Amino acid sequence: MKLQYQGESIAYSLLRSRRKTVAISIGTDLKILVKAPLQASAEEIQSIVEKKAGWILKKREELANCQEKKESRELTEGKWLLFQGEAYALRIAAKEQNRQRESDSSVEISGRTIIVYAKKEIETEVRRNLLEWYYEMARQWICRRTAYYNRELQEPINRICIKDQKSRWGSCSSKRNLNFNWRIIMAPPEVADYVVVHEMCHLRHLNHSSEFWAEVAGILPDYKVRRQWLRAHGGSLMEII
Repeated sequence: MKLQYQGESIAYSLLRSRRKTVAISIGTDLKILVKAPLQASAEEIQSIVEKKAGWILKKREELANCQEKKESRELTEGKWLLFQGEAYALRIAAKEQNRQRESDSSVEISGRTIIVYAKKEIETEVRRNLLEWYYEMARQWICRRTAYYNRELQEPINRICIKDQKSRWGSCSSKRNLNFNWRIIMAPPEVADYVVVHEMCHLRHLNHSSEFWAEVAGILPDYKVRRQWLRAHGGSLMEII
């Protein structure tokens, strides 16, 4: 059965049972199922679906967007990944091949590919190995850059943590702990540098006052250009993995 609502077609399957009310559900395949009582007439059911048409289209769109995001995060052979602003194709290899190499790392860069070694080559292990590598690369790089910029700032740092933050690139606590999103290792180095300097300047100014921005500008005069890149492209970095 189907109906038209605001120019869109809503097709649905009808399942009758000994229930008392009409219920509408949308499956992961985006198909719409209407469950109705045995005694309900076709006109009654159609009327109820029409009244819920706006809700149906909204929920179907939300489900479709969720599925699209999930698919974009899937780790399949040939998927494009980013590392320090450069694009690399993902290659998945059996763990046995790793034994023939000098390094025992589960991930390596070779040419324009990032090779992930996994025993069973299944996505859960590939994802785990890749994330562990990204975290470690982020940790090493951020520690080097904070040490570099602290030659000028000379501010005590209590702890540096690499985290999986969904909406932030970094933070600085009153206890002088610096937290960074591991995904900044995917951004160009000059952009990641901006995040590092931004959070380090919070060691002196735990706010976004004019004095804080003056501190940032004193170290990175072009920080606005770097910040603009992050604002324009940061969302896509969050969706890669």
